[in-house]
Amino acid sequence: MWKTETVNAWEHALLYVNGSFRKVLPAGRYSFLTIGRRVQVHRIPAYPLYFPTQTIDVVSADRFALRLGVAVFARICDPRTAVETQNQYGQKLMIAMTEAAATAGAERTLEALFSDRKGLGEAVRDQLAGKIAELEIQAVTITTVIAPPEIRRMLTEVERAKHEGAAALERARSEQAALRSLANAARLLKDNPDLMRLRTLQALSPTGKGATLVLGQDAIAAPRPA
Repeated sequence: MWKTETVNAWEHALLYVNGSFRKVLPAGRYSFLTIGRRVQVHRIPAYPLYFPTQTIDVVSADRFALRLGVAVFARICDPRTAVETQNQYGQKLMIAMTEAAATAGAERTLEALFSDRKGLGEAVRDQLAGKIAELEIQAVTITTVIAPPEIRRMLTEVERAKHEGAAALERARSEQAALRSLANAARLLKDNPDLMRLRTLQALSPTGKGATLVLGQDAIAAPRPA
């Protein structure tokens, strides 16, 4: 009897005859004679695999406990090992990823863990490289950084204090600028008495409709009805 197999371009196909590995089959269509022997074709994905987010407990360098959501993209680089170890590369990856994330998290402060997720993901990827023989780690993404409620409150208070300090500094700068402007105006009016009289006229002009204003030599008389 004959057995027909079609191998797709997006998969690794491994040929086993009577339980022994023979070769990796390229993409194509194959027919095998099965009389007196057992022919098996095991298939493994050749495209990058996404391993869903796992939540991992870590302790930062400044001794804060939090949880990281870690997702991994990897490609099977050794299909024979993957088949002959019963596709256990997923479990191996989860164990290695937990260790790598805990190590990378312990090297960073709480602020660094929140502010540099990309760098943390690259550090985890570097530590995972070569740990699982069947896999080539292509990317590691830190999807979430979860802190306990008390740490979130503390971070909120710190940010509020920063913003309040910045607002107070800006108010002080505005007040100083206003005082400098008033001081400059006072010096200008003191050195130019005629300017003071003109400024008074400008101030009275909106309310001087239908009134007569008499200016003396040393003082300004109050307006009186026409």
